[in-house]
Amino acid sequence: MLSNMIDRPNLLIINCHDLGQHISPYGVKTVNTPALEEMAGNGVVFSKSFCTSPGCSPSRAAIFTGRYPHATGVHGLTHGLFKWKMNRNEVHLAQMMSRSGYDTSLVGGFHEHSRDDMKRLGYKVYGNGGYMPGLETASLAADYLKAAKSAKKPFYLCVGFFEPHRPYNWHGIKPDSSKGVYIPGYIPNKTKEEKNVARKEFADLQGSIRRMDESVGKILCELRKSGLYENTAVMFMTDHGIAMPRAKCTIYDPGIETALIVQAPCWGVGEGKKLEGLVSNVDYVPTILEACGIRTTSAVQGKSFLSYMRGGKEHRDRIFAEKSYHRIYDPMRCIRTKKYKLIANFEYNTTCEIPSDIADSRFYAHHAAYYASHRKEFELYDLENDRWEQNNLFGDKKYAGIEKKLRAELFRWMKETGDPLLKGPIESIYFRDMLTKMGE
Repeated sequence: MLSNMIDRPNLLIINCHDLGQHISPYGVKTVNTPALEEMAGNGVVFSKSFCTSPGCSPSRAAIFTGRYPHATGVHGLTHGLFKWKMNRNEVHLAQMMSRSGYDTSLVGGFHEHSRDDMKRLGYKVYGNGGYMPGLETASLAADYLKAAKSAKKPFYLCVGFFEPHRPYNWHGIKPDSSKGVYIPGYIPNKTKEEKNVARKEFADLQGSIRRMDESVGKILCELRKSGLYENTAVMFMTDHGIAMPRAKCTIYDPGIETALIVQAPCWGVGEGKKLEGLVSNVDYVPTILEACGIRTTSAVQGKSFLSYMRGGKEHRDRIFAEKSYHRIYDPMRCIRTKKYKLIANFEYNTTCEIPSDIADSRFYAHHAAYYASHRKEFELYDLENDRWEQNNLFGDKKYAGIEKKLRAELFRWMKETGDPLLKGPIESIYFRDMLTKMGE
């Protein structure tokens, strides 16, 4: 451990919805994100950071437990009639930190479990709770930090932003094309009409991201003003990819690649580094616990990357991701190495599920035909030569050995982590509720 390490560091987690890696520290220079650029310059950017699920609640369940979504019981969304909840024996990061003497508070959004059970998970709610405009969320977080500078014990504060979730004009947010508009290669933009529609849609997205970044900047400014910077580890993260077709709700890279920036002088982490090793969001909890000197239980399925951040070797050579539910039952699992990805589709369906927030957009109305074809049982992609996963190599004899190896490793992971899909289709909570109502 480095000699300048400070005991009992504070922890500030800032998370947002539906961002992917669509920010300037990841090379998207048309997006105005100066606060995140500054944070990246003061910390570490993980260029190959991935979530375990392309849906909000399952991904967040993994973030805050260090366990894969299917192990936590959160197979789909937790709000409304979806009603997925973490298993009763799951231990949330807030509980782990609270039991270790931290003040654990939440400002803004919370989407990994039902809000009526937050106390059991270890959180105190600072403010009214729930999502609110980003700048209001940031003001509450700043108020917390002002009070925390005179507190007698370390804190863990989690701040959750709604932006840049759709609708992008939420609370009057304006589009932003001041630096141009970047359209990723998987988005159809061949015709003039397609280009115009895509440009408008991504300008709207860029405006929402800009507002989120302004809110992050407000919090980071208060962190310095309050004198808490040196003894506070800050982690900025998101749940999954951007809300565009073939991104959110898919396990193609645009659906599972996520921003992860760590600014943590108190963890002995250097400044201005960009790391190329694979990282999964199931790794966040064990990393935090190790950095804070808290014992990790055997139930945690992720691997700490603290040593890697400090200059050590890469801690993993593959990541796994899954999807069971979003709006519909759509079970799939994947294994991804630096070079290849294998996807196993366990139900016959169209190319990708289109979530309701995307389906309601003007963008999807112009592009629906692109996503009407049916997918194969397996998909294999050479990621070094096919960045946007357009050329399915499964069945190509040249890749038979790679197919077999990855399929075996994916199946082994499913068995080792107790994936319930191995026992048959996973029933939804809604289905169980309906059966109960039928018998009343």
